[in-house]
Amino acid sequence: MTVFRILLSIALFIAAILALVGLFLNGFSWLYVAVAVIGFLLAAWIWPSRRQSGRRASDYSFLDWLEWLIECPIALIVMIFRFVRSIGRLFD
Repeated sequence: MTVFRILLSIALFIAAILALVGLFLNGFSWLYVAVAVIGFLLAAWIWPSRRQSGRRASDYSFLDWLEWLIECPIALIVMIFRFVRSIGRLFD
């Protein structure tokens, strides 16, 4: 089941990347934005995170890099929302 989750997460991540590429090549479309955001969110949610389970051995450095790559867009989105929220609090 873990291998299936990893493969599904990678497929969703690639679909989200392709949606971003389509967004830049074909012009702006809310469909591309929605597919990219949903793809990144689902890829991070489905990925069997080592931080939560603590079960994966340290021998699999490739999976650690892949986990970092998949969780990076989510961390970037969270960072942007926190930045916007902090700017909003300056004007309160």
